[in-house]
Amino acid sequence: MVDNAEEAVEVKPYSFPILLALWFAGCQAQTLTEPASARFPSGRYTTCARGEHNPDGNIFLNGAGFEPGAVLTLSQSGAAVKATYVDQNGLSQSLNFTRLTATSAVLAQPAQVSAGLSGLCVKRPGTSAPYPATMNATAGAMTYNSRTVFVTLTGGLVSDAGECGWLTQPDAAFWLVCGERAGGPLRAGDAAPAPATRLPAGTYSCRSQVESSARFNGIRNVAGGGGTGTLTLAQDGAKVSAAYAGDAYLGGRLRFGLTTSTTAGAETGQTLQTPCTIPMGRAIPPPTLQPLPVAAGSLTLVGSKLFVSFTGTMGSTCADAEVAGTLICSKQP
Repeated sequence: MVDNAEEAVEVKPYSFPILLALWFAGCQAQTLTEPASARFPSGRYTTCARGEHNPDGNIFLNGAGFEPGAVLTLSQSGAAVKATYVDQNGLSQSLNFTRLTATSAVLAQPAQVSAGLSGLCVKRPGTSAPYPATMNATAGAMTYNSRTVFVTLTGGLVSDAGECGWLTQPDAAFWLVCGERAGGPLRAGDAAPAPATRLPAGTYSCRSQVESSARFNGIRNVAGGGGTGTLTLAQDGAKVSAAYAGDAYLGGRLRFGLTTSTTAGAETGQTLQTPCTIPMGRAIPPPTLQPLPVAAGSLTLVGSKLFVSFTGTMGSTCADAEVAGTLICSKQP
């Protein structure tokens, strides 16, 4: 966190520029659940945040944060949706998705993702060096909810860590949230009827990544954190509820409406609880949980991982901080 510069942006020591590079390894067959005339909301999305998660957080470090000035642009040709992301350093890369409905799409082929990931080589006690890592994404989803796009990916991590050799981790996750869609919200008539399907209800163990960005006293502050908790997923017809507890950084319940057999969009008018991490003149903000009105949210099941992503604004008590975050969850036996 930086709070003594004219325009400050937090740069975490393990962050590298986001690079999304396609790895063509054969298309996966998908079945559209809406007519071909249905279109995913194309256009430019800004106010982006992203995160990556490695279950043990050891050899491969975890990170998350806002990307000031980043832009996600979506374009569509038939059922193919191209997502082009220009990060805060001006680097541009793309991912290809196949549209399932007007608000959901799946990764069209495996992809290589280098998105702030880092592998750590411990050369000797007390001496270590970071090395850029890559996630070979084998599955992914992209959803739209309330002028916001959510991208979630899973795959294995690899890194050429110099004298430590090749490092690998088979189970990793990546998320990207971009809001403020140019062109207005999705028309209500574009949404598909809810599918007759069931998600794997029950109890999940989760890791949270919650990021905040706000301007206070003319200074841009960014901060964040995360913890662990338990999520309980329940379903009643096309309605899904996700209740989360036990995490010092996040709590509450969200309601979703199914859009496909593995995706759901958040209903409007909901609130989560999270602490204000923006300094606002204090050295350490109090850890008290405060209301976070949720502007948009998405639930996606990608392989064995359940992602619950959200974005919102905390209000004047927290310098009108923009907040984006994700729960990355695995089902308990």
